[in-house]
Amino acid sequence: MAKLKSLAKHQKKSVLNKALDFFIKSIYHAYLVGGYVRDTTLGLKPVDIDIVVEGNAVKAAKALNLKLKGKLCVYEEFGTASIITEAERIDLASARVEKYSSPAKLPHVYPSTIIEDLNRRDFTINAMVMSISKEDFGEIFDPFNGLKDIKKGLIRVLHKNSFNDDPTRIFRALRYKNRFGFKIEKKTKILMKEAINKRMIQQLSDQRILNEIKLIFSEEKYQETIKDLSDLLIYKIKKKDLELLPLLGPNRIYLYLSKLDTDGFPLKTEERDIMQDLNKIGSTISRLEKASTNSTICNILYPISDQIIEIIPLIHQELKGKINTYSKLKKIKPFIKGNDLKKLGVRQNKNFKNLLRKMLDLQLDKKIKSKKSYY
Repeated sequence: MAKLKSLAKHQKKSVLNKALDFFIKSIYHAYLVGGYVRDTTLGLKPVDIDIVVEGNAVKAAKALNLKLKGKLCVYEEFGTASIITEAERIDLASARVEKYSSPAKLPHVYPSTIIEDLNRRDFTINAMVMSISKEDFGEIFDPFNGLKDIKKGLIRVLHKNSFNDDPTRIFRALRYKNRFGFKIEKKTKILMKEAINKRMIQQLSDQRILNEIKLIFSEEKYQETIKDLSDLLIYKIKKKDLELLPLLGPNRIYLYLSKLDTDGFPLKTEERDIMQDLNKIGSTISRLEKASTNSTICNILYPISDQIIEIIPLIHQELKGKINTYSKLKKIKPFIKGNDLKKLGVRQNKNFKNLLRKMLDLQLDKKIKSKKSYY
């Protein structure tokens, strides 16, 4: 309660403070939920502002947005809405229960009380709410002892079917473990391994799995989480590839994906091209080490994207000279072009491009120094 009031005091013009003021004066019983309460308790700056409303969250969002004047996105079928302002985003949801028709599938949603809503949460540290209504403003409701688990540094599920209902919680548990430096509670770890052994993750859609992998790579400690997944026999990765990830910058996710079966993943063509290049980076480096002529260096690197080429000297510093050589050579314009060959009576058949390539190779290796040298 003290922390929330202090926050409101120091952010008088913030989106959150305007929302607090709205709900204190409104007829709605509303709560700050999950990550906001967790992060505030941990002394961290909350990233997400999630509000649960007992009642119609969409109506509440429309009324609140008259004050915030942001972009309102409404999802009537789910009883949720988002308000996006220049400064912050607020997500609102009606208190609800979720019924799973089958494991790993998205649930059916029904209106409920805040108590029932908390029962559907993933972990105790996310199953806490802080009232932002006038009558009990600032009071924390913590039926699953999430505050105790925060103090102990534990990730704990609420019930034994949690990972079966939603296997994405396996990924989330590992992300939280590494983000906060927590441990996974003993029984929770057993339940997690049981779900993995039952191949519950394989029942998720490719889109949902890809979303979880992207979330992992958005974390500061993504490397630790990837190692945890590998240790649990989920998407195993070799030690050398794991150690390579930090060197790849924003492309690190594509090296990881290149090691998985991603045939069904909704990836763009350019993303798959990067994956293909990264998957061959070891053999590319090996070939470059042996390359002794300019033409060989260029022929190795021509098919590789520039962003992957930039990574090679980070992995193998001794190749920096050859990469610099390629950067200069790729700008060279060929002495002989297609029209020149046609004038000489060369037919444009399947060997035409190969002939042009061989002529450029001679030029790159300085065996031919001018256009006249070809004649």
